Amino acid sequence: MPLPYVEEEFNIDLTWKNLEKKEEPPSYVNIRRNIYLVKKKRDDCDDDIGCTTCTSDCCENCVCRVQCLSCSKACRCSETCKNRPFRKEKKIKIVKTESCGWGVEAAESIRKGEFIIEYIGEVIDDATCEQRLWDMKYQGTQNFYMCEIRKDFTIDATFKGNLSRFLNHSCDPNCMLEKWQVEGETRVGVFAAQSIKVGEPLTYDYRFVQFGPEVKCHCGASNCQGFLGTKKKICKLDLCWGSKRRRTSASPAVIIV
Repeated sequence: MPLPYVEEEFNIDLTWKNLEKKEEPPSYVNIRRNIYLVKKKRDDCDDDIGCTTCTSDCCENCVCRVQCLSCSKACRCSETCKNRPFRKEKKIKIVKTESCGWGVEAAESIRKGEFIIEYIGEVIDDATCEQRLWDMKYQGTQNFYMCEIRKDFTIDATFKGNLSRFLNHSCDPNCMLEKWQVEGETRVGVFAAQSIKVGEPLTYDYRFVQFGPEVKCHCGASNCQGFLGTKKKICKLDLCWGSKRRRTSASPAVIIV
């Protein structure tokens, strides 16, 4: 005869079978520096000229900082100079947001003006950028990660990049993009526009250039404009790459066609 049993002995916890599959962010190739698919050019600058009056940590009056130039070996400041923002990134992490897909939040406190992370990807020219946009349109792609710097110089983080590609748009952002010269190379950094607390979402203004249907904004800011960017006209061979901005700013070209 079978042995007597207590019902609880077979009350096995099978809840692990019902666990939902863990959702992962879109795949991409993580890189540490820009990958140039165009000829890499050094910007016109005199390597023998740097800050001449600074002796230790450069202040707001440092001639290099004013021009968004990272201090270099040509400067008279020390190696501990804080005007070399691209040396160390802040701690941030990817999170799934309620209404804006994947995003990024601060994993440490960040002070206003501090460098957070570099915006990196593949550096492409206008022709390649245009071709990729049309390819994405035909494939039904809805997420774009292109940041226009100047003519024939767009950083595309669609396929290769870092966590900066996950920063969402906001009509009231706490971050901003700045274009810097680092040892003659143009690089784009994400900087804090205000003090940021741990766990706070990191956002910047995409300055969306929209060529197709209106794209609703879900930033939730009190001054939210309702839709991303401004309406522009487009023909297939003549893309407009956004409004002109001051030299030290990068122009995020998030484009829907």
